[in-house]
Formats: sequence, structure tokens, C-alpha cells
Amino acid sequence: MVKALQKDQETTDTKLKEILNAIHQNQVNEKELIQSMDHQHEHAAFLQTLKDDLVHAKEKPLIPSPLQRLFSGMARVSRDDFFQQYDTGVPQDETIAGNENVLLLYSNRNALPPNHDGTGIPLLSVENATQHCNTLKIVMTQPDKQNECLALVGQWESYHVQKFMRLPNDGVKGSSSVSESNPLRHVSRLHIDTGLAQRIPTAPKVRDYNRQLVTYLSSFDAVLKKLMPIAARAAKDNTIVVMVCNHGQSELLMNFVCSSRARGLDLSQVLVFATDEETRDLAEGLGLVAFYSHVNFESMPKHAAGYYADDTFTEMMMAKLYSVHLISQLGYDLLFQDVDVMWYRNPLPFFSNFSHFDVIVQDDGARNIRFQPYSPNSGFYFARHNERTEYFIHSLLMAGPIILQSGSHQNAMAAILNEHSSWRGLHVKTWNRNMQELPNGYHFQTRKEYMKDIIQGNSHPIIFHMSWTSNKEEKRAKLEQMGDWYVKDMCVGSTAAKIRNIRKSKKIDIGGTCCKANPKVKCHYKDKPSRIPCKESPALEKNHPSFW
Repeated sequence: MVKALQKDQETTDTKLKEILNAIHQNQVNEKELIQSMDHQHEHAAFLQTLKDDLVHAKEKPLIPSPLQRLFSGMARVSRDDFFQQYDTGVPQDETIAGNENVLLLYSNRNALPPNHDGTGIPLLSVENATQHCNTLKIVMTQPDKQNECLALVGQWESYHVQKFMRLPNDGVKGSSSVSESNPLRHVSRLHIDTGLAQRIPTAPKVRDYNRQLVTYLSSFDAVLKKLMPIAARAAKDNTIVVMVCNHGQSELLMNFVCSSRARGLDLSQVLVFATDEETRDLAEGLGLVAFYSHVNFESMPKHAAGYYADDTFTEMMMAKLYSVHLISQLGYDLLFQDVDVMWYRNPLPFFSNFSHFDVIVQDDGARNIRFQPYSPNSGFYFARHNERTEYFIHSLLMAGPIILQSGSHQNAMAAILNEHSSWRGLHVKTWNRNMQELPNGYHFQTRKEYMKDIIQGNSHPIIFHMSWTSNKEEKRAKLEQMGDWYVKDMCVGSTAAKIRNIRKSKKIDIGGTCCKANPKVKCHYKDKPSRIPCKESPALEKNHPSFW
């Protein structure tokens, strides 16, 4: 094209840019125009041909007639502006080249923006593009997917996406990966290219949970009555901070209390659901409001989980479900948090700034298909009491078999948040992992510069959640080298009775005995964040370089 336009180069280039811009805005087939070009013609004739084609393109509807009862036109808007205007609560991933716009489809000509005749895909402001939309439906699909096709079908509408993949039929031996030699077949939304998907709860898991649920529901009224005055002691502004702990995790609970005390934070709204009497006594000795239900918790394990999703971990998930459900049934707003959360500031005022959301969850950081689209970290979330959240938490309680099968209530929470947002209008907000207020193990593991900002005082998060960590020993090690371990060694794994026996008193403040005023930084892993360089320590992950 450049060779054909060498004469009058400056004038021709200006005109050509104008036409190519019009081609871009009106979606004229540029390739066909170029191929039809006769390089022997004068430039003026060539430009006139392009203009004629543009005029023809503008007169021709963009949507073919067989689709015109489905769509009457299209427009584009800035992706960032769209997310800002219409907050679905899904954590927005970074806008990158090639994924900078949102495509809007209009059902009929009355929905088209002002001055848009349906012949092009103009780039508009969000306000202009949606001015005549009485309903706006938002569909999200991941960019850069390989060999993926999207089918928009005119039909009685569905709010679910049906997924087909070229996978072998169930039960076929051999390779189960996607292959063009296989026909497209219906699969679950959790299937991936290797053919793997999350397992459906087995009959034994369902029966096991039915037995647990019968016990819980049979005693529900009596337990709720017993809990009511205890919850009222912790409630302020109709809000309670809910924590669940067994004796095996008690030093993490103690560290939460000791670190908060060192920062002068008020913990009077914390209610600990202790799954054994030893933890109840410790929590009360630390000055917390505590509750123990013998009927629901007597069979719960007292030892700490060995790793994520082991049997002990899973059993404790059920205790977390029961505790949140009970508080919800009493009508309170609640902040649920795991015992490995550190407070740098009281987080409750933060949530009060977002009263238009029913549920606010910490972004887990993982972009695993099981957690789509909200990626909730089920160890730190806020639920504002109303009929939507009460039913959401009830539905989570009924999803026990999924929790028993997967080992965590994170999978169940992700699925139910998604369903209730669409089905019941539950207003969900995941606090994006790119924001600084609510960091967790994702940041500890993957965001080196951000962790340095925290250590050097350049970033001031509200809390830190030591998730993405295998067990309590590893959590303690990471907290120690971050200067966030405040529990004296003599109290780790101990009971309230043993701690009081040290001072020969039954009335001593356990926090005063067990809490350090100034924690000592201790190195464990050279490749993980630390307040001081730990270059002489071994790497937690093989062959990883030093953090500093």
C-alpha cells in the first residue's frame, strides 16, 4: 500500500489515515479493500474507491437479518470505566493490551445509544453506551483462552453458561485431555483441559454430613438460647467478630490477642467459639468472650491440623459453619476470621464504609477454576445481616457434603456466592488482591515488592492473614520472622490451668503472663519475607533465592 501511495506522500498519508480510522471505527473489511486495490490506478481514484466502500458499509446493517431479532447493534466502552461504573464485586484483573474494551450488544434499536445507527462498533463513554439500556446483563469470559468459542443463542434466557469440551466420554480409558479427535460433549463448569474436575460428594460423605446435621439441628433451639446472652456481651453496633479455635490452634489465638493488645486494639467484640473446654478457658483468661457447645463440639478434634484439607482441618470447617450460622440466626452483622489473622488496625470501621454490599470477602489471590469468579478467602469475610445473607449462610450450612468432599468450605462458598448473587441479588464484593488493605498469604508468597513496602513502612494494611501456609508450625515461623509473634514459649500448647499454676494463682490475666511486649524477630527461611535479612537460613522452597 505504501509503494502505491508514494506520489504526494504527505497529502496522501493524511487522507489515508482518515480513511483507515473510519475503517477501524466502522469495521469495514480492510483486507478485502486492500486486495481489491489496483496498484496501477492513480491515488485519487484509489482513495475514492475506499470512500465509496465506506459509504456502502455505513448503509449496510452490521447485524445480518437472521440475527436482528437478537441484536440490533454493538458498541465498545473502556474496560476500566465499565468496572468503575458497574461494580459486580468480582475482583478486577489488570487491564492489558487486547483486553481494554467491553463489548456491548443491543437487543433492539430502541436500546442503541444516541446517534448510533447500528452500523459500526463505536467507542463510547459508559454513560452514553448504556443510556437506553433498561436491563444490563454482564457476562465475563477469560481473555487469551485457546481454541474457545462463545455461542449466543436466542432462546428463553438462562443465567448459567453451558459448557462443552472435546473430552472423551466418562469412563473411557487412556488420555482424558482435550483433543479435536473427540466430539464436543457437555461437561461441568469445573472441568479443565486435562479432563479433571472437582468430585461430586459421594454417598458416604452425604450420609456422614446428614448425621452431623441432625445433631446440630436437633439441639439448635437450645444452643441458640444458651448463646444469646453471651453473644449480646460481645455485640456492639449489632456487630460481632466470630472466631473458631481448638486447643491445637490455641497459640495462634493467643498471638492474635497478644499482638492486638500490643497495638492497643479493642477486642471486646470478639466472640470465640471454642471447640473444647481447654480453649474456652484460655479465651476467657485472655479477656475474650467465649462459647462452648458440648453437643456440637464434643467430637471435634483437639489437635491441630497437619496440613490443608486433612481430616482435622475439614472437621474444623464444620465448626466454623455452625458458629457463623448461629450468629446469623441471632440477627447480627458478623466478621468471621481465622486465628492466623493479625490486626494492625480494627477492621470493622473499614467494612462500615461499604454498606451497599451484603458480603465483603478477602481476595484469596488464587485464580483457580474452583473459586471463580469471586475467589473468596473463607478465612476472612464480613456479612451484613439481612434476609439475603441469612439465606446465603443457611445455604452454606446445607452444602456440608461439598465441604467434606473437598476438605474446605472455600469451594462451597465460591459456588454459593456466585449462585446467590445471580439468583437472589446478594451484593458481593471481593476486595481485590491488588488493593493494599487486606493482604494475605498470596502477597506473602508472590508480591515481594509489596511485602517490602509493609516491612519498610511504606504500606499500611489493616490486617494480615497468614493463609497459603501448610500448618501452624510454618505459620508461626513466618510470623516470627515478620516480627509478628507475641507469645512466650512457655505458653505455647499450654492450658489455662497450667499457665495459672506457674504464678500460683487462679485469677491471673493469662495475657499478662503469656504476651511479649516487644517480639523478637527470628529467621527461619531466607526466601520468605522477613524484617531482617535471613540469608543464612535455609530456603523453604527448594532453590529459591533470598528475599533480601
